[in-house]
Amino acid sequence: MSATTARRALVLGCARLGSTLVPLDDAQSIALLKRAWDLGVRHFDTAAVYGQGDSERLLGAALGPLRRQAWIASKAGQRLRPLERLLLPLKPWLRARAAARGGVHDALQQRRAQGRPQRFDAPALLRSLEASLRRLGTDHLDLFYLHSPPPQALEDPALWSALERARADGKFGCLGVSCDAIETAEAALRQPTVQALQLEPDASSRCAAVLGEAERRGLAVYVRGASRVGDGSSSRLVETLRAQLRLPAVAGVLMGTTQLDHLEQNVAAFRRAAGAPRPAVVPRSFA
Repeated sequence: MSATTARRALVLGCARLGSTLVPLDDAQSIALLKRAWDLGVRHFDTAAVYGQGDSERLLGAALGPLRRQAWIASKAGQRLRPLERLLLPLKPWLRARAAARGGVHDALQQRRAQGRPQRFDAPALLRSLEASLRRLGTDHLDLFYLHSPPPQALEDPALWSALERARADGKFGCLGVSCDAIETAEAALRQPTVQALQLEPDASSRCAAVLGEAERRGLAVYVRGASRVGDGSSSRLVETLRAQLRLPAVAGVLMGTTQLDHLEQNVAAFRRAAGAPRPAVVPRSFA
C-alpha cells in the first residue's frame, strides 16, 4: 500500500446512532460499533446533537478501554430545539411509536428537516465541548469541529482565541470545520488555526479550489456523500470511493450506517477502493 493511500481512513459516521427514528436499542447500537472496531474501523464521527446526545454516549460505552487506540471526532454549534429537550424522557416510547406507525416517523422526520438552532459564540461552544467529553467518557477529542456554521460566524477573533486556549489545555487535538456550504469552507480556509475540513465534494471549480488550497496548507479533508451512491456491494460505490480517495488533501471518507450487513459491505467496498486489506488508521500527525 502506498504512503498516499495509507493516510486515508474509513470514518464511521454516527449521525443516526441513538436516533428516535432508528429502531436499535443500546445493546444493538454498541454491538454495531464493536463490529466496526473488529472490522478495523478506528475513526468515529459524531456530534453533540446526534441522537440528542445518545450517539456520543453509546460511542463512549462501546469504546471503553479502547479509547486511546481510537480517533474520535465530534462537533458543536447545532443545538436541540426546546421541544426535543422536553421529549427526551419519552424517547424510548417515541422510538417504538415511530417504528410501528409511519405517520409518527414522518412527522419526526419533517420536524428535523426544518433545521436546528445554532450558537457559535465561544462560551456556548466550550460548554458543548465539555458536555461531549462527559458523554463520551473521555478527557479529549482527537478532532473538534464547528458544526456547519454560517461563514460570518468564522470571522470572530474571540472565537478562535478561545478555541486555541481549549486546545492548549488538551481538550482536543485538531480543530476543524464541518461544512454544508462551499462558502463556509472558503471562510474556514481564511483562518490559520483551522486544521481540518469536512465536506461533500462536487465537480465545481470552487470545490476544486478549496481542496487545492487545503492540500497546499496541509489541512486534512474528510469527505462524505458516498453512501448515497448505492449499497456496499455496488461497483458504482467502489468507483465513487476511489474518486474521493484521489482528491487532494483527503484524509478519510465518512460513511454512516446503523445496519450490520451494510456496515460490512461498506468496509469491503472501502477496502476495494483503497486497495488495502483493512481500513487505515488516521495517523496522529494530523493532530
